[in-house]
Amino acid sequence: MHTRKKVGKTGPSRDGHEYHEIWTARKALQLLWPDTDLRAIAIEGLSPIDQAHASTQTIEIADLVLYHGSTVFETASRTSFVQFKYSVASKDIDFRASHAKKTIQKYAKTYCEYLEMYGDDAVLEKLDFQLITNQHIYAQLSLAIDAIALGLTCTGETQKQAIQFKAAANLDGKQLSAFAAKFKLYGSTGDLPTIKYDLANLLVDWSATHDSIAAARLGQLKTKVRDKAGYAGTNQNLITRTDILEALQIGDPMDLLPCKTALTDVGDVLEREQLADTITMIQTLSVPLLVHAAGGVGKTVFLESLAARIAEHCEVLFFDCFGGGAYRSPEDARHLPKRGWFISQTHSHFAVFVILYCQEHLMWKLSFGHLSAVSFNASVQLQG
Repeated sequence: MHTRKKVGKTGPSRDGHEYHEIWTARKALQLLWPDTDLRAIAIEGLSPIDQAHASTQTIEIADLVLYHGSTVFETASRTSFVQFKYSVASKDIDFRASHAKKTIQKYAKTYCEYLEMYGDDAVLEKLDFQLITNQHIYAQLSLAIDAIALGLTCTGETQKQAIQFKAAANLDGKQLSAFAAKFKLYGSTGDLPTIKYDLANLLVDWSATHDSIAAARLGQLKTKVRDKAGYAGTNQNLITRTDILEALQIGDPMDLLPCKTALTDVGDVLEREQLADTITMIQTLSVPLLVHAAGGVGKTVFLESLAARIAEHCEVLFFDCFGGGAYRSPEDARHLPKRGWFISQTHSHFAVFVILYCQEHLMWKLSFGHLSAVSFNASVQLQG
């Protein structure tokens, strides 16, 4: 007979808090993405302005609130309430409506409160509720929520889950359907060791520097999240882009990149006669291609033209290994593997055509997949 291993109360509770902390830290890194509209993350409550108008229950239900476009609901493009459910003892048990009962109840009351304060249109357009758990989401629960949102009938176990959801929400009709459409479940999000490892690796990758520096940045980032959730974050519980830059001890997100681009915009370019031949050659090659010429002939411009043409039908990464001569500087050193990490990193995630631009006698030896840039069996000679 199989018996479940007993788990003490203190350890799992501590793990739950750390899970919340690590997940938040990783999410906060999105504030540095160049194309993000995420403006702030409120920890343990709403933003100070929104919190002044909210009930105690609404404030307490929010482990996090994600603000997109603005840090105030009225001007935000989207606002997401987030609550975490992390269980060590039940990690292998499906997450059902009974597990979400209290969260559904409180989210439904918050939904009604926001309808009263901001109106149907604003709530419909930009409010949603998220429940994140390390447990697997019971399939019939997901089906039940979808059925309620669409106003469909269901049977069997799905109907049982729907009944429990409706009872917890204490809503009916169109209001129940609208609420269900805004209720998002995210399961199987990984255990604590896994997400800690992922965050640590992410910072190592972003830092492109020594592990000790990445470890220090990880510690500072976790401390920032912890402070915002504690007494120090009273009325200052928003994590913003500036907070993340401060925690990582950088002045600009570009400082996280291994090397800044040094390519110059030369305007319109007259295509070389070798361009069409090179594109044709690439399609038949199973080995890397080397483009070589004397200094000043125009290898950089040629490769930019080549990249632009190839990008029409495949993904292209252009790594400038020369950097206008900046590679000679110890502060740049873009020709060293520890600085040019992203080519091999990205190659494991994408099927790409990689252009490695080298200059003069400089040759960076790379190995990715079955290709090796140590030995080139195909080349293109540019003439001045």
